[in-house]
Amino acid sequence: MRSEGGLRPSSLKMAPLLAALAAVSAGACHKPKSFIVLNLHSADTRQISGVNRVVVDVKQASSGLDTMLTYLVKKTPQDPQGTIVLNQTNVNDLSVSFTGGRSGPVVMGIKVFDDSIPCEVGSVEGVTVIIRQGDIVETQPIPVTAESCPTPSDGGVDAQEGDAFPGCDPAEPGLVCTPTQTCQVNCKTSTGECTDGGTGGPGAPCTMNLDCAPGLQCFDYSGTGCGVHICLHFCHDDNACGSGGVDAGASQSTGDAGADGGAEAGAAPISSLPRSVCQGNVSCNGTNTAYHTCTFGCDPTLVALGAGTTRCPAGLSCLVVGAMDQVDCACGASRKAMDGDTCTMGGTECAPGYICNTMNDALKCRAICRCDAKNGVCTAPPECGGGKGCTALTNDTIFGVCL
Repeated sequence: MRSEGGLRPSSLKMAPLLAALAAVSAGACHKPKSFIVLNLHSADTRQISGVNRVVVDVKQASSGLDTMLTYLVKKTPQDPQGTIVLNQTNVNDLSVSFTGGRSGPVVMGIKVFDDSIPCEVGSVEGVTVIIRQGDIVETQPIPVTAESCPTPSDGGVDAQEGDAFPGCDPAEPGLVCTPTQTCQVNCKTSTGECTDGGTGGPGAPCTMNLDCAPGLQCFDYSGTGCGVHICLHFCHDDNACGSGGVDAGASQSTGDAGADGGAEAGAAPISSLPRSVCQGNVSCNGTNTAYHTCTFGCDPTLVALGAGTTRCPAGLSCLVVGAMDQVDCACGASRKAMDGDTCTMGGTECAPGYICNTMNDALKCRAICRCDAKNGVCTAPPECGGGKGCTALTNDTIFGVCL
């Protein structure tokens, strides 16, 4: 026996969020039900892990049936997160039930999601099954194709742009979408899609696009080495980006300025930090698109890092990502080199709070300090310590290095 709209009792991993099709189908209740048992596999050797939600779109032309069912993976003591893995061996069955004596062909589209990222991690369209009144139809393994989500590029300010997708404009969703919707970049379909929005501002933690205000999207930094999911603001130019601090509702690093922008002791005034600019690249499947997000105007100095006043969302670090004092909050987990360690021109080895000093071909990681250079001389209060002074950097005025 199988539970209506659920999985086989032998696996019982997934429970329907909505009532199964029997609750929405028209027809006489005394007629026997029909069932389709969907057996989900990965389409190839790629494993689709972390699936915690499945959406099934069901259509039957002969009866005019058109409905969408959502299934949530059931949490268990063995799997408190509530996830399943699609590969070519696991059994992941879910059943769809029909009432009213329905029979004949139905067409289904199936999408699987990992809402912890958030991301549509797989899909399959055009699954046709012929149902029989009062019977149970088990499908052959249904091949679900693995998909990817848009991710932020880590400091790729000079990366080459790709193409814009057809559909809505994520920087101006109101041109096509409703006032409460945001426009998401869908890497799977290569389109801009209107989807329900929320209230989260730039830097606000999120689990899905529904958490982010119109004009923003929930981005996953796990591909760059940090398990962080935050709302980022789309833009066409710098005019769309504000002062660049973490917005209201954002989860900030310990000791950072509050959401009202009031700086704590030791934090640089927001007005004296680099402003947010429209230079955050958006990539799909590792390839840059034409879309950009606003960077964060943060404080990359070693002093700010130690005081927890970088003004970055929790889990991200303030890094110098370009010339002319350009900074952004990005993942610094892979950066380990400290003061005096050898680095390359890109400086991606230097830990947060440090930068690769390339002057005179030195190529050594040095602590970042507040400089406020005038005529090449730092005028900010000294903060280096250890007998070192803050030295101005070529093409930078706000920040320097401790030498």
